[in-house]
Amino acid sequence: MQDGARPHRTEKVFRFLDEYFGNRVIALDYPKFTGTGMDWPPYSPDLTPCDYFLWGALKETVYGNHPSTLDELESAICVPCNSISVETSKDVMTNFILRLRHLIFSNGEHFENIVFRLQ
Repeated sequence: MQDGARPHRTEKVFRFLDEYFGNRVIALDYPKFTGTGMDWPPYSPDLTPCDYFLWGALKETVYGNHPSTLDELESAICVPCNSISVETSKDVMTNFILRLRHLIFSNGEHFENIVFRLQ
C-alpha cells in the first residue's frame, strides 16, 4: 500500500499469495481468508523496508526522467534497485529488526514519530 492506495485484498490476490508464500504472509485479512499467515499489525505505518526505505530511495530516480513506457519504467526501477549495496541492504534489515522489536515492546501501538536511522 503506497500513497493512500487501497491494498489489493481480492480472493485472486490471496490465492496467489497463499500459493507462493503460504504462512509467511503479513497482510490485512489474510489469515481470515486462508487460515494461515499473520494479520497486518494495527497502527504500524512504515513497518516494512519497502515502505521506510525503498520507495523513498527510488522515487526521485524513477520519476526524475519521466518514463513514458512500461519498458522505461521497468528500467528506471530495476537499475537503481540493482545498484543498492550489500552494506545498505544489511543496514536496512538491521533497521527492520529494530522496528519489529519496537512493535513488540510497544504492544502493537502506533510509533510513527520514532525516527530510525540507517547507518
